Amino acid sequence: MPNIYLPGVIAIPSSLVITSITRSFPMVVTAVVNSVTESNTYIPGMLIRFTIPNSYGMQQLNGQTSKITFVSGLNFSFNVDSTQFDPFSVPAITAQQPASMAPAGSNGLQFGNDTLQVPFQSLNNQGN
Repeated sequence: MPNIYLPGVIAIPSSLVITSITRSFPMVVTAVVNSVTESNTYIPGMLIRFTIPNSYGMQQLNGQTSKITFVSGLNFSFNVDSTQFDPFSVPAITAQQPASMAPAGSNGLQFGNDTLQVPFQSLNNQGN
């Protein structure tokens, strides 16, 4: 029996390590791209879940999900008022996992050659 061709599966973009978060409205998060992807595949409209270890501060954001409203390079804006949040700071010694943000499923966006938007999907392809 010959091998059956299976179409490629679109991978969920990897998580990004957070280097700073503003205490402002809208909140702006700066991240670094990992050496594997070497590019930012996050787009406006994407839902993001934040993981902020205790030593980084800003625990009000830990575990929260928010939608990206604007992307400029590696700066991401969110419709979050973080003015009253505790400050965020990268600790001198990072024994814990780093602060990060990761996709939290899809939101109905599809790839289009005209928009060049990268799709992102949940495991059941249902989205949020």
